Amino acid sequence: MNPGTTGVSAFIAPSPVRRRGPRGVQLEEVVEAADALLARGLKPTIERVRQQLGGGSPNTISPLLDVWFERLAARVAGVAVPTEDDLPPNLRSAWNQAKTKREEQWAAATAAIEQALAETRDASEALRGELASAQAELASLRGRYDTDVDKLQNSLESERFANATIRAEHERALQAREGTWRQERERLEAREIAHEHRFLAEVDQARQSAKVLEAELAKERKRRLQVEEAAAVERKTHWVALEEAKQQDRKLRDELKSQAIALTQARGQGESLGEKLAAVRQQLADEAATHAQARATLAQAIAAVGQRMPKKRAQGSVPQR
Repeated sequence: MNPGTTGVSAFIAPSPVRRRGPRGVQLEEVVEAADALLARGLKPTIERVRQQLGGGSPNTISPLLDVWFERLAARVAGVAVPTEDDLPPNLRSAWNQAKTKREEQWAAATAAIEQALAETRDASEALRGELASAQAELASLRGRYDTDVDKLQNSLESERFANATIRAEHERALQAREGTWRQERERLEAREIAHEHRFLAEVDQARQSAKVLEAELAKERKRRLQVEEAAAVERKTHWVALEEAKQQDRKLRDELKSQAIALTQARGQGESLGEKLAAVRQQLADEAATHAQARATLAQAIAAVGQRMPKKRAQGSVPQR
């Protein structure tokens, strides 16, 4: 064993790492990469293992790295050590003392590692539970959002149908009014024609009574003027009704715009739900950081044991002659 090697890496000989592509990462590859990093005095993290392997999904490497941490204590505890017969007589006493201290330190380190692993497992279980709760809440939010959107769409379709019905009724009313006005105009025209015919007949029959004819003609002109004035009033009435129908049509269009605004607001509520989803994802990221902190604590415990071991061996060694 090289005296310059420190920590647990002195007892674990790293194997050459077989590099693969980003797919198909196996447990053996992750173990070899983590051992190699530990031998270099580096804490095995997901990103460092990915770099050591030359790729790989973090979601695949993370559980395999957890297995490496779980097996590390057992691997360290099973490392073979020299026997007293392998040492010179003048070093056996120092070796026995160093071995006793080393066993105590390894026992304490093993207990610390097991505790850290237990804490890591508990944190992982808690994260899985919170993730399941967040996913359930997300599914519920999506369900409520879809229901609200369906309700708004159904309401909009009902309003559109009602507006279309109102427009059709107004069109029929306008057509009916135009037909009535056309009939009245034809009646007035026919009346005027009849009046003219009668006037001509009266002229032919009463040429000798010019004064009487002129008086009758004046009366007829007066009646004709009244008829024209009445027709003008009727046309004005029809025009007012037509303008009222146009105003009603503009009012209906404004209502359609208001409904479109309501639909836009509903979409805004959907975006708000998306923001809540982002907040849940951020919470999951924070919980993942807590998991990473637990792993860092475990790595620090292992490094602390490695730093104490070389100092104890150096204190108990005796120079050979």
